[in-house]
Amino acid sequence: MHEKHDVNNILLAAIFSAFGILFPVLFHLTGLGPVFMPMYIPLAIGAYFLSKTNALIAGFFTPLLSALITGMPPFYPPVAPLMIVQLSLLCVIISFIQHKFSPMILLPLLAAIIIDRILLVLYYLVIIPLFGINAPAFTLFQLVKSLPGIILMFILVPVLVPRLNSLIKNRSLRPYEKKQGDRREDE
Repeated sequence: MHEKHDVNNILLAAIFSAFGILFPVLFHLTGLGPVFMPMYIPLAIGAYFLSKTNALIAGFFTPLLSALITGMPPFYPPVAPLMIVQLSLLCVIISFIQHKFSPMILLPLLAAIIIDRILLVLYYLVIIPLFGINAPAFTLFQLVKSLPGIILMFILVPVLVPRLNSLIKNRSLRPYEKKQGDRREDE
């Protein structure tokens, strides 16, 4: 009848979303925001611990709230709408693969990054020409510019996910875990 809500998992989603708003502010103070993709890092890490629904919500609302609170990412040019779609997809893919298929850490991240970059290329090839900008050159520039952030994610995620998993379990916040006989929102 009524859906069972996992308050601990909702709290974790809020915590990772808060870091997703805070990290870009810190990175942008040094001018490194666009290069290191600081909103991606806490959300990608958080997606390993969140249900698909909470991962989707965190991925959707973090860039939206950040845009409303800090002005980053901007609504014009349309970076915020793109990041809402990208981060929602990134978080859902990581959560889905992690919980359904793979206890490995790198496989979900790799799949999510590949799909994210494909989405980015498609978006740029369709939208950027509307602004009178050379789409292939701009797209290539954006892909190359984001490489340090992607490399940073592949360094931080395998290190931080196991450590955070221990910390979360020790603090009784419980990451999302599907239990035998438990009908969750993600089924």
